[in-house]
Amino acid sequence: METATIILAAGNSSRLGEPKQLINFNGVSLLQRISSIALNTTLGPVIVVKGQQKYPLSPHPRLQTVVNLEWEKGMGNSLKLGLKTLMDDFQVEQVLVLLSDQPMVNEELIHVLLDSKAKCNRPIAAAFYQNSPGVPAIFDKSVFKMIVDMPDKQGAKKILLSNPGLVSLVKFDAGKIDIDTPEDLLALQQSNWEHFQ
Repeated sequence: METATIILAAGNSSRLGEPKQLINFNGVSLLQRISSIALNTTLGPVIVVKGQQKYPLSPHPRLQTVVNLEWEKGMGNSLKLGLKTLMDDFQVEQVLVLLSDQPMVNEELIHVLLDSKAKCNRPIAAAFYQNSPGVPAIFDKSVFKMIVDMPDKQGAKKILLSNPGLVSLVKFDAGKIDIDTPEDLLALQQSNWEHFQ
């Protein structure tokens, strides 16, 4: 089954004080890194939803950026825009949702999520960390309406929490590592994982 991807990258990184999307991690920006992971692990279109900022990305025939002029309304707004863009332009069977600030996400995790989704006979497969389901997650087209109907300020996590019987979980302890504050960034640069416990 061909998998499309939505990468949410529209936040203004207000707590960090610099665009988290452009943070250098292992020689590339976080946004470039997660885009490459999506392209390497899926065969469908990859949609990057961003604000009005300009983020350099290596061109690829399956990679498309969409500007969300209403990004301040919330993550749900960006997710819905990404899904609408996909549904308008492509035949989409399932969608992988990724964030640009989870540096520990890797190709292996995406493959495990795809495998879990294919085998579990449930419409959603999601990472599980900090005792809760979260993104990265894969949504089958049968549950797209849940995304379309979600409030703008809500993220995909609310859908996962509200529908546990629809979700196959994949353990991903490192999912708790994201980059929201200068302390988070320093811990990442120094590989100080204890900071994230």
